[in-house]
Amino acid sequence: TERRMAIVELHSEGWNAKAIAGYLKTSKPTVYRALRKWIKEGVEGLDDKKGGVRKVELKAIEAVRRLQKNPNLGAFRVHAALAQIGIHLSPRTCGRFLALNRRLYGLEKPKARRRKKKPMPFASSRRHEYWTADVRYIYHRLGGNVYAISILENHSRAILASSVSRTQDSGAFLSVLYRAIECYGSPEALVTDGGAIFRSKRAQAVYEALSIREEEIERGKPYQSYVETMFNIQRRMADYHFSKAQSWRELVEAHAKWVSDYNEQSHWAHRERGDGRRSPKEVFWGGSPGCAAEKRIFGARSSRCASREYSTFWATPPFDAGSSTGRKGSRVSTSGRTVSSSRSPLSSSSVKPGSR
Repeated sequence: TERRMAIVELHSEGWNAKAIAGYLKTSKPTVYRALRKWIKEGVEGLDDKKGGVRKVELKAIEAVRRLQKNPNLGAFRVHAALAQIGIHLSPRTCGRFLALNRRLYGLEKPKARRRKKKPMPFASSRRHEYWTADVRYIYHRLGGNVYAISILENHSRAILASSVSRTQDSGAFLSVLYRAIECYGSPEALVTDGGAIFRSKRAQAVYEALSIREEEIERGKPYQSYVETMFNIQRRMADYHFSKAQSWRELVEAHAKWVSDYNEQSHWAHRERGDGRRSPKEVFWGGSPGCAAEKRIFGARSSRCASREYSTFWATPPFDAGSSTGRKGSRVSTSGRTVSSSRSPLSSSSVKPGSR
């Protein structure tokens, strides 16, 4: 196994079969045989022993290669995805494996976008100080327009609610906002780009009733919105899968999986936290997702908010009347309109106000 792995590594660095055979003191047929097995069988073709560190490393390389089918993933996002399934490699090691696979299989390298760090006026020092809402067009093959409407909690970077919708109107936005408030209470302030759907009369009535302060990013400075960063992560993690969806249901499922993965995987903004919390979900709850005391606190906030004269100021119900089920719950709209759910993106079970 050691020799076969060395053959593959040397070949990836540009050595020819004769040079590899001379350096490792073996024959050229042995070199060709090892390379053929690697190309045909992957890591299984190199490993002929059970257990040991080398086998673990080879399986890790294979796991990286599977993730690399999505050409938009970089070293940190691969590191986060592997950690989610119990394979713990540093971003640097993931970068080395990505480079190895690119050389061997001619895979694409994601385009780096290096930007100078700029001051963020809506940086938060505590949870629920700022939420940010925005809309993004999703590239797909289903025909017509599809949008992702999302609400982010700035302090933890957690997605509180998100939907895919055929429209980007105030009704679709308020449906998402309702689900976020139903689960987590209302924020001190909501940050948007000042779009019409966020300034509609129905939205204004909700803000006033719940004492939510309106904030807007400066024109021409989209980087001030934390959702813009989140949408860049969505582009890397999910656009490949969105583009493969053959039906509305598959698109909805791809979106739901992305929301779950995003909240549970390590986030770059939390990589240097001293408390060891790395994912938006961990930072949001202030510990493990099972922290009962904090769930009771947020549950109490939710109960107070959700019980405040709903019919007075909520002009849009929390789910579509034309969906495939007639009751609140996770579902897919048969008409391809906004898909709503009462399930919290930060919980493994459905959330009811006051239940946490």
